[in-house]
Amino acid sequence: MSDHRTGDRAAGAEQTRGVSTREARCEHCPGRTPLRPDPENLERAKEGIFEPPLDEGIREIVLTLLANGVETFESCEGGRGHSFPEPTVRFEGSSSEGLRALSVALENGLPVAELRRSWGVVDGLIHGPWWVMTFHPPRNSPQWADRDTSARNRRDD
Repeated sequence: MSDHRTGDRAAGAEQTRGVSTREARCEHCPGRTPLRPDPENLERAKEGIFEPPLDEGIREIVLTLLANGVETFESCEGGRGHSFPEPTVRFEGSSSEGLRALSVALENGLPVAELRRSWGVVDGLIHGPWWVMTFHPPRNSPQWADRDTSARNRRDD
């Protein structure tokens, strides 16, 4: 899992009603998660520099979303030994950002499986919300094979 937490959008971000997205999202906005990073991380991410590095199985998805202004902060290629069972990207944004990100993903041919809004609970306090988008794994991957539950659930009589 890569927790690249890319931070605020860069200067020149998309305009919203004449106000840049960066100006519209202040430090105390309720939609802002307290885990957001330093804005310099977004600039590094736009250059393809991630620390820790992105999982190879999710890299192209993350780069496509970032190139289209989706503010990702966590991703994982999913599967055995990973934090998520399937390829997953989490990202920031208001209630409309999920639909915009879904549109970006579908327009770019990404294999979206699910989109949901999520909140976390840390030390008994609710944080979020943020968006979670999951993807169908590649057909030739172990994650795809793991989807076939018939073999695991077959009874030999």
